[in-house]
Amino acid sequence: MATPAKAAEIDAFACPQCNAPQTFDPGTSRLVCDHCGNAVPIVLDDNAIPTHDLFGKAAIAALRASEISTGTREIECKQCGAHAIVTRRAERCAFCDAPMVVEVDRGDTTIPPGGVLPFVIDGKAAAQKFAGWLSGRWFAPSDLVARSRRDRLDGVYLPFWTFDVASTTQYDGQRGTVHRTTETYTDASGKEQTRTVETVHWTPVSGTVTCSQQDVLTAGSPTLPAKLVAKLEPWELPRARAFDPRFLAGFSAERYKVQPADGFTAAYPIIEAHIKSTICSDIGGDRQQIDGMKVEWNAVGFRHLLLPVWLSSFRYNDKVFHVTVNAATGEVAGERPWSAVKIILFVLAIAIVVAGIAVLVAKYH
Repeated sequence: MATPAKAAEIDAFACPQCNAPQTFDPGTSRLVCDHCGNAVPIVLDDNAIPTHDLFGKAAIAALRASEISTGTREIECKQCGAHAIVTRRAERCAFCDAPMVVEVDRGDTTIPPGGVLPFVIDGKAAAQKFAGWLSGRWFAPSDLVARSRRDRLDGVYLPFWTFDVASTTQYDGQRGTVHRTTETYTDASGKEQTRTVETVHWTPVSGTVTCSQQDVLTAGSPTLPAKLVAKLEPWELPRARAFDPRFLAGFSAERYKVQPADGFTAAYPIIEAHIKSTICSDIGGDRQQIDGMKVEWNAVGFRHLLLPVWLSSFRYNDKVFHVTVNAATGEVAGERPWSAVKIILFVLAIAIVVAGIAVLVAKYH
């Protein structure tokens, strides 16, 4: 363990009792000293998470990464290109396990986090969930557990955009009314049968609907595979607090790479599906068809959130795999390599069983 004096030189949140590093204690509202165990409560103001107007002309107060909190640093991975804000020195990349991590000062500005969902699950509990997930991977290589570094999960805040949307949509479409009649027919054997026949009568319709949606979530970075991140949902967004840098103590936070406008584009299919559902309800009838729609945005607000995960990134046969644990709910999602040997042995075992059954059937029949 580093001496308190040396630790204070590299940590943004020094213990007031011994000057050693402090870490945010998941599931609580306090910082705990890594050296002496002293606990310092985090007293928070009940501030609202700021919402920005996506189409507004007012400039958003942007900051350099080093200005988000006193003592924070920005690091860059030379292998995968990930950028993260850290409160301590980093020797390896949490996203690809590469050792080529350097401290950078890009000098550009970024929209600071407005809200944060604090860690609830600690590293020990996350490791247990990770181990349980691994135990269910039947066709994983036998040495996967060792290579996946169960004891080296990284606590990382991932960047997200969340959108609040109000819209007015004019639409043209058709309302279908189903008419059912019973008809008689003769089947292939010459018997008389009856069946119900449906016909749809379509009527042109048009109208206007208003929609509102809150907290439409989209990832602010493509560093982790989108399918993997999606499996971590749902997030407990009502528990998010206004950003306080003390929640970052001992953890890292990835910088967003997706701009808000691009995030809105990614979120649009979710928003559009809600609008179409509202239009179909407005059309009514038995069937609905939308021929055209013109959407006008009354308001589009967005927020920059940091959401917590425990992350294991490990290399296997020169490929990077990720396993993530939602640090608020415990949901586990991961990638894993497949063992060709185990799959072949399994197929052979099935073939032997099938052959054995065939021999028995032939013998007794």
